Amino acid sequence: MPLKCIIVDDQPLVIRYLTREIQNRYGSLFEIRGFRSPQDAIPFLDHEVDILIMDFEMPSMPGTQFLKTAIDRGVDRSRIIILSSHNPDDIRHEIPLGHVLAVINKADREQQEILKMILDAIVKRSRSKRPWPGTSSH
Repeated sequence: MPLKCIIVDDQPLVIRYLTREIQNRYGSLFEIRGFRSPQDAIPFLDHEVDILIMDFEMPSMPGTQFLKTAIDRGVDRSRIIILSSHNPDDIRHEIPLGHVLAVINKADREQQEILKMILDAIVKRSRSKRPWPGTSSH
């Protein structure tokens, strides 16, 4: 069964880029759904989401509100990656340390490598059938 990946970003180029990168690297290991609107993504958020990649600055809903909604709907905090075009340290002031898996500047190539490392770890963990650290198994 493929890993469930939800990407939410108001910029369609970002969704297409991330989808292409994930598919090129992992093939059919991920089932990817991309949404430009956080409201459209909400019905797909639940405890079965293996990774949620969300933009923090979306015009239709504040990032903190969407994050709270995702967690309330069952997405594990340790499976949420926040993307931002701003300095991640600025966002970390709004989101407590450890509240999400990572905060990544989407324009920084080095930080994009961190995203790949995280996805590699998720794939490796899923293949071993071990629960993600700090979470209950699905």
